[in-house]
Amino acid sequence: MPSLNSIRPALSSLLILARAKTNREGREMVAEIKRVQRTLPARYEALSLPDFLSELTPAAPDWTHRDPEQVRRLVDALAFWDRSSPFGICLRRSLLRYHFLRRTDTPLGIILAMRPRRETEPTGLAGHAWNILDGRPYHERPEDMAGFTEVYRWPQDDGNG
Repeated sequence: MPSLNSIRPALSSLLILARAKTNREGREMVAEIKRVQRTLPARYEALSLPDFLSELTPAAPDWTHRDPEQVRRLVDALAFWDRSSPFGICLRRSLLRYHFLRRTDTPLGIILAMRPRRETEPTGLAGHAWNILDGRPYHERPEDMAGFTEVYRWPQDDGNG
């Protein structure tokens, strides 16, 4: 039987999504996040990484009236349940957070990192992605970043790091 710690994220994300469905703004945000989420893999495949991330960067903040913490919680909940994505949860979550929180005028960046796989894992490299704000990890547990070496940072020239 699963422990409470293993089902807590599922229950939490379901509650966040249920609350969002109770008002028009929440439903609109869920629909927009889902729309962008569905397009990520094809856009990623069609473009170079800098072009993809540049396209994902909003031209101007247009969600400044929305609470960034509510947006982050919705993004995280929807990323959690997107089991059809070819991206791991950390990549889809960091890409969606980047796009939507920048729309709230929160200047997030993205870090892509790698590490050698452990003996208990398949051979090769393991990847991880997370967001940064003011040069610090944004809603990321330190133990999840342990052992990873940064290989790419976006945006590269905004001083967010």
